[in-house]
Amino acid sequence: MEDLNMVEEAKIRASRFGEVVGLVSRVSTISHGIENNQIRAEISYDVYLKRKFVIGTYVGISLLVPRTLMLGRIIALERSDILSITKVPALSPSVDPTGITTPLSLTIELLSEKVGDEVVPPSSPVDPQSPLFFPNKEFVKEMLGLNVRGLSIGKLIEGYKEMDVDVPLTEEMLRHHVLVVGTTGAGKTNLLKLIISRSEVPALAFDLQGDYIRLIAELGGNVLVPVTVDYASGVTDFINQFLRRTNLQRFKIERIDGQKVKLSDGSGSFNMILVGFRLRDNYKELTSVSPFFTSQGAYFFRIVTENCMAAVDEWIQQCEDVMRDMSVHSTTMDNIKRSVRMLEDTGILDVTIREGTRRFTLGEPNYEELLTGKSVMDLRWALERGVSSATVSAFLTIAKVFNIIDQRYKNNGRETPFLLIFDEAHEYFPQARKEEDKEGLERLINKILRLGRVRGMGTILATHRPTDLNDLILTLTNTKVAMRADEDALEKIGMDDYANLLQASPPGYAVMRSFSLRVKELIFRTEKLQS
Repeated sequence: MEDLNMVEEAKIRASRFGEVVGLVSRVSTISHGIENNQIRAEISYDVYLKRKFVIGTYVGISLLVPRTLMLGRIIALERSDILSITKVPALSPSVDPTGITTPLSLTIELLSEKVGDEVVPPSSPVDPQSPLFFPNKEFVKEMLGLNVRGLSIGKLIEGYKEMDVDVPLTEEMLRHHVLVVGTTGAGKTNLLKLIISRSEVPALAFDLQGDYIRLIAELGGNVLVPVTVDYASGVTDFINQFLRRTNLQRFKIERIDGQKVKLSDGSGSFNMILVGFRLRDNYKELTSVSPFFTSQGAYFFRIVTENCMAAVDEWIQQCEDVMRDMSVHSTTMDNIKRSVRMLEDTGILDVTIREGTRRFTLGEPNYEELLTGKSVMDLRWALERGVSSATVSAFLTIAKVFNIIDQRYKNNGRETPFLLIFDEAHEYFPQARKEEDKEGLERLINKILRLGRVRGMGTILATHRPTDLNDLILTLTNTKVAMRADEDALEKIGMDDYANLLQASPPGYAVMRSFSLRVKELIFRTEKLQS
């Protein structure tokens, strides 16, 4: 009688969180552990006829003796004819509908356990005959760790359908950095746009393809455009080229204030900021964000430039004698001169542009203002000069933003919530071929991701080629989102178990793995951003 009461009590506990539909198996030994977290359960034929059971369905388990609750997910289904169960041989093929009135057998992957008010990994014994229930969405959210505040990026997938359960990115997940992997058309860009549009944290996206400019314009943000020497004929001419190329011709020039332009379509406006970098203001940062200098070359370039403030196109002519006076070794001098020529070839340094009858040298944006809103750096124009032109522009900007955030942190311990967003992340943080290039790049990665996190900066990176991405990025991104991608790409981030599922999935389907979740991973579908 006591055992019967135990089962009834477990059913009552289960019914508080959902509908009881079955029991943990009586005919299989129930064991689970670190290496095996699967159990068996049976559903009566009557319930099977009334309710739908599919692979991926979440189920709850109300344990008899431990009196705790578990969440699991169906990973296999099994149906047997009565002849198979009784092992009676069929003398000839025949049809007997009564033969299929057998229970539905489930294989369930255990995900989490609720012990008191705490959700922990499943660790208690699972008793045979423990009631199985279809959980309500609040129970699912709690057991998966989704009952937290954050920006919603999609809906949880159960089986083949969406549940009315938001999948959030929390502030903590963003601060510990997110890596999104997916092939072209898998939904990476849409996901990043969702994050930008819904985040309450100021953000700066780096855009090589022009995918995020219209969004930022519609949000009334800032579009930063590093202008190369190829497009420095005139401010108005360049603005018109930009509007045509971005399909934003409905916006008209409302005001030009030097390199800052306000553009409006009558119902909204955004700022376009023409950006240039002066060598004299950036020579220290350039040696760490450009791939050109050797360590000796970088050291002497900084010293020489402190004593010879020249524009990039005049630097060699004006500073060569200074190098000789300092007895710089000829090999180092050759590296410096070669590096300066490569910096000049980027086309982004000491750019002068015409406005009306005057020409002026383009400067940098007000970085303090960038820390209060949403911005995108349009790198299409720089990319025409080469990847280095685009990445150097991005890294110089990041260096200035970081310096402000770092100073705030050092002065009063104040964190500055801010997001950096990189699409095509392998272009910015590639696998370095030379050891010295690797050291410089990884110093930069450590600065952005490790030191930045402590100061409030989070980073979101997206790529379709994680095999070309620096390994340190893979280590420092604590939340990974896998979308449709090649098996090699998924294997690189430890998600190759989902290759078959994702390769057959429509755009937006994704698997998330994060320290913030109560489970190893979950499947969701991103919401389509309404444009």
